[in-house]
Amino acid sequence: MAVQADGSLTQEVALRIAAQAGAALGLAVAERRVLGPVGTNASVLLPTEGIVLRITATDNAQRLCQELDVAAWLNSAGVPAVRPARSTPVKVAGWLVSLWHEVAEPRMATSAELGGALCRLHSLAAPEQVDLPPLEPLRGVEQYLQAATGISAGSRSYLTTRLEELRHAFQNLQPALPPGPVHGDAHRKNFAHTPSGEIVAMDLERVSTGPREWDLVVAAVYRDLEWYTASEYAAFVRAYGYDVRDWDGYDTLADIRRLRMTAWLSARTGREPRLTAEAEHRIATLRTRPQQFDWTPGV
Repeated sequence: MAVQADGSLTQEVALRIAAQAGAALGLAVAERRVLGPVGTNASVLLPTEGIVLRITATDNAQRLCQELDVAAWLNSAGVPAVRPARSTPVKVAGWLVSLWHEVAEPRMATSAELGGALCRLHSLAAPEQVDLPPLEPLRGVEQYLQAATGISAGSRSYLTTRLEELRHAFQNLQPALPPGPVHGDAHRKNFAHTPSGEIVAMDLERVSTGPREWDLVVAAVYRDLEWYTASEYAAFVRAYGYDVRDWDGYDTLADIRRLRMTAWLSARTGREPRLTAEAEHRIATLRTRPQQFDWTPGV
C-alpha cells in the first residue's frame, strides 16, 4: 500500500516508506527496523544492506542536501562522519529519503571522546565548498510547539512566550570563543565510537556556523541535570580544553537548550501520551527554576 505524506511521521509510517524505498532501489527490507525515536525525521536500518534510510518531509530538501554535502566535507577534512551511500536523496510517496552507510558496531561516545571530537571539529574553518547557514539554536521550536497537542494550553502559551524572550537574548550574546562551524546537536548519541577507534559524527542536519559554545552547552546542561557525573563532565572539559560554564553567557544558552529539549519532548505528546507528565514537569521547572532540574533522561 502506498504511503502519502500527510505531515505526520510515526514508526509505522517510516517502516512503510522504507519498504517502498527499498522496492524502488532494489534493496532488501525484510529485516528493517526504526532507529531511535521518530520526530520530524526517522531513521530506518536495513541490516542486510548495511544501509540507513533517513526519512524527512520534502520541505527539508535544501537542508537534507546540505547535510549530504557536510558529510562529504567533514570526511575530506579528516573529521570522521557518517558517509552517504548515495549523493542525492530520492522521493518516495511524498517524502524524501537519503541513504547512509551504517556505522557498524557503534557504541555511544564517552564524554571525553565527545570533547575530543568537538575540539577537532571546532579547529576547522568554514568550508568553501559548503555554504553553512548561521546557527539558529531555536530553529524548529515553533513547529515543535504547534505539534505539542498533549500539553495544556497554558503550558504551550508559556513556552511560546519564553521562545521569544530567548530569541532576543541570543542576539545579544558575546561569545568567548572564536565563532565557526558547529555540530548543532552535540550530545553523545550523535557521536559513535567504532571498533577501529574512530569517533564518527552523525545527525549532521544542524551543522552551521556560529558560537562554538552552543556545542559545549549540551554537556554542561547534562551535568546540571545530573545526566553526567562530575567525573564525566570533568573528562569532557579536559578533552576540549574549556569549561563553558565559566562564560557569562552560559545561563542564556543553557536556558535555550532546556527550552529546546522541552519543546521537542512536548511535540511528541500528541502521539505518545505517556510523555505528557514528563513534559508538563519540565515546563513547571522552567517556570520555577529550582536549584535542581530533576528531569527523567532517555524519554
